[in-house]
Amino acid sequence: MEANSSSNPGVNISTPSTTQSTTDSAINTNAGNGKGGKASKVWEHYTKLENDTKCKFIGTRTLWNHLAACTAYADRKVDLKQKTLVFEDNTTGGGSNLVAISCSKEDIRKACIEMIIIDELPFSFVEKEGRTVARDVYQLYLNEKNNLKKVFARNKYRVCITTDCWTSIQNLNYMVITAHFIDDEWQLHKRILNFCQIDDHKGDTIGKLIESCLLEWGIDRVFTITVDNASSNDLVISYLKKKLNNWGGLVLNGDYLHVRCCAHIINLIVTEGLKEMNNSVSSIRNAVKYVRSSPARLVRFRKCVEHEKLDSKRIVVMDVPTSALVYQKAFERLEDDDGFYRSYFEEKEGGKKRIGPPEHIDWVNASVLNNFLENFYEITKKFSASLSVTSHLYFHEMHSIESNLKGLIVSDDSYFSAMAKKMKEKYDKYWGSLNTLNKLLIVAVVLDPRYKLSFVKFCFEELYDENVVCELIKVIKGLLSSLYDFYTNNNSRCDSGSQNQSVNAVICPSELEKKSDIIDYRLAKVAKLSKWKKKQLEEDGVELKNEVDKYLLDDCENCFDDSFDLLNWWKVNGGKYKVLSNIAKDILSIPISTVASESAFSTGGRILDPFRASLSPKMVESLICGQNWLCSSRIAVEEDTSSVEDMAFYESITSDNKNGFFQKPNPINPTRPNPQSCGLGRVGLKNVMGWVGLNFFNPFYMRVGSGWLSTRPNPTRAHP
Repeated sequence: MEANSSSNPGVNISTPSTTQSTTDSAINTNAGNGKGGKASKVWEHYTKLENDTKCKFIGTRTLWNHLAACTAYADRKVDLKQKTLVFEDNTTGGGSNLVAISCSKEDIRKACIEMIIIDELPFSFVEKEGRTVARDVYQLYLNEKNNLKKVFARNKYRVCITTDCWTSIQNLNYMVITAHFIDDEWQLHKRILNFCQIDDHKGDTIGKLIESCLLEWGIDRVFTITVDNASSNDLVISYLKKKLNNWGGLVLNGDYLHVRCCAHIINLIVTEGLKEMNNSVSSIRNAVKYVRSSPARLVRFRKCVEHEKLDSKRIVVMDVPTSALVYQKAFERLEDDDGFYRSYFEEKEGGKKRIGPPEHIDWVNASVLNNFLENFYEITKKFSASLSVTSHLYFHEMHSIESNLKGLIVSDDSYFSAMAKKMKEKYDKYWGSLNTLNKLLIVAVVLDPRYKLSFVKFCFEELYDENVVCELIKVIKGLLSSLYDFYTNNNSRCDSGSQNQSVNAVICPSELEKKSDIIDYRLAKVAKLSKWKKKQLEEDGVELKNEVDKYLLDDCENCFDDSFDLLNWWKVNGGKYKVLSNIAKDILSIPISTVASESAFSTGGRILDPFRASLSPKMVESLICGQNWLCSSRIAVEEDTSSVEDMAFYESITSDNKNGFFQKPNPINPTRPNPQSCGLGRVGLKNVMGWVGLNFFNPFYMRVGSGWLSTRPNPTRAHP
C-alpha cells in the first residue's frame, strides 16, 4: 500500500484512539480485498496496488499510525505542547542562547497583524475581505495602548510634547500628539499618543483636544510643548498653561512651557534671505529649465557632459545647486554648440524677458551662496533629529548663526550684506534676546558636562559687552538655581532622603546615639570623614551650597571626544548629582523641532493613499500609533518599591539587637548567638550582617532609603 499524497480536503480525520483502531480492524477485515464490509475512512487516504498481498488478519491500525505521523497529511493531529529549539539573542551579552519555544495559532495571528502594521500592508494581503484583520489590528492597538498607559501611570514621567496638524487626502483634518521622555535607564523615547481627527486649526480647538488627550492618558506632568510658529499656537499654549497650572503639573508656573520649532525658524530665516535673490541664481535656474524642458535638449546636454569628461551619471535637477554647479563647463559648452540655447533666453516668461544665460560671475556667486546655505542645511538636520537628544545643540548653532550673520553684514559684497541684514532681522524676532527665546535651551548646554556655564559665558563675550554678559550669565544661573529649588521641593521621583547631599552634610551625634554599638562605630567613621572633607574645602576657600555649585566647580569633560555619550554620563553620575540629574533628564528630553510629529504625517500619507482612502479615522489612528509603539524600544522601569520596607526592616534589626534579640541561647553553643531565633535562618542573617557589617561604613551604601542595603537583588540597579 502507498499513502495517497492528495488527501480529501473535505474529510477532517484526527488520529483515532486504540479502541477505534481495534473496532475498525474487527469490522473491516476484508475491507482491503474488496470482499464486502464497511470500508474504514483510512482507505480514503491510501491507494491500493494491483499486485498487493495482505494478510486478512491485519487491520487498519498500522495505516492509522502511519497517517498520524505522515507530515504530508494536512489534517494530522499536532501535539500543541511540542516545542521547537531556536536560537535567541542574548540580552545580557553577546552571542545567542538555544531555547525551546512553542508556537500557537494566536502567536502566528499576532505576528501576522504586527507585520501588516509595521510594513504598512493592505488588509487584503492576508484575506480577501480583511474584516477580521481590521478587528485584530484595532484589538492590538487597544492592548498596546493599555500597556503604555500602565507605564505612564506607574512612573509619572514628566513629558515633553510636540504637536502639529495635517490635512489628509480624504480632506479631513488630523492632529498628532507625541510625548518625549527619558526613562530610568536614561534612554530617550518618543510615543505617539493620539492621531485623531480635529474639526479645525483654531487655537481653542487644538488646546481642548490636547487637554482631553492628556486626561485620557493620565498625564498631568508636562515640561514643555513644542509647536511651530503659527499664530494659533499662542492661544494653544495660553489655554494649556492655565489648565496644567490647575493640575499642578507645570514647572515654575509654566513660564518656559512654550518651545518654538527651531527647524521652522531656520526655514523662515533662510526664506527671508532668499527674497534678495539676485540675477545670478535666476540665470542658472533658467538654464536648468532649458535642459529639462525636452528629451532632445537633455540628450544634447549629456553630449556636452561627455565631451567635457564630467560625471555623466548624475542628472541636473532644479533647485539642487550642487547638481548644477558641477556642470558649469557643460553649460558653457552648450551655449556654443546649441543654437537654440541663447534664443531661449530671448523669450518672455510672465511678461518679462528671461534672465540669462549664466556667465562666469554668476557661477561664482552661486557657489558662494551654496556654501553659505549649506551651514543652515546641516543645522536643520541636527535640529530635526527625533531619536537623539537635541536640546543641548541649540545654543551652539544659535551662536554660530549669529556670528556668521554679523560677519556678512559688514561684508564688501553688497548682495550678501543685504541678504544677511534681512536674515538678521528675522533672527532677532525669535532669538534676538533672552526675552524672545526659551532659556531652558541655554540651560541644556550648561548641563552638558563638556561645556557648562563657562562655555556660555565665553560665547556671550564674543557677541555682547561685558555688562550685558554678566547680566545674561546671572539670569541663566538664577534659572538653574530656581529649577534646583523646585525639584528639591516638588519632584516626587527624587529621593527625599538624599536631595541635599554634599560634602557639608554632617551626621549629628544624637542620631548616632540611637544606633547599636556596631553601627554607631561605622557612622562615626563616616561623620569624621565628612568633617575632614568640609574642613579641607573651607581651607581652600570653597563653599558649596548645593549640587549646582558643586557641578559647576567640577572639571569639564573632554569637549573633543566625539564618542561622548551625554545621557550615559548622567546615568553614571546620577548618584553624585541626585537632584540635578532629574533636571537634566527633563531638559535633555526637550525636542527643539516638531519633526517627530510631522514624520507621522509621512506615515499617514502612505497609509491613506488613493487606493485606501476609505479607512476610518479610528483605524488610521490604530495603524499609525500601533506602528510607532511596535517599532519603539522598550521602556526601562525602575522598581523602587523596597525603600520603605527595607528601612523598616533594618530599623527592626537595630532595635532587636539593642534588646538582645540576637543573644538568645544557642542550644549547640551557649556562648554564640542563635541565628535562627530571629526568624532569618543562618543564610539570611549572614547576608544581612555581611551587608551591614562590611559595607555600612562605605558612603556608597549609606543610602538605606534608596535600597542600596536591600538583601533582595534589584535588577534595575547597578551596585557599585
